[in-house]
Amino acid sequence: MDPIFSTVSTCLRKVLAREVSIEPETNIVHDLGLDSLQMIEFLLTIEDTLQVELDFESMDMDCLRSVDAFCRFVSSKS
Repeated sequence: MDPIFSTVSTCLRKVLAREVSIEPETNIVHDLGLDSLQMIEFLLTIEDTLQVELDFESMDMDCLRSVDAFCRFVSSKS
């Protein structure tokens, strides 16, 4: 399993505080139901865990359309 995918999945489960099935095509907003506060917590957790700086202003909904798309976005920042 891709280490970034594994880390992103772990962070999502931590923020959601429940066990969920996460696949590469899982939509972070629609399938997992993250609200705005959970999204901020998730992004900050990713920054801390992966030691990357995410430029929130350069992010768009395309990078949140799937876990795989978000992993590619994060990979481009590291």
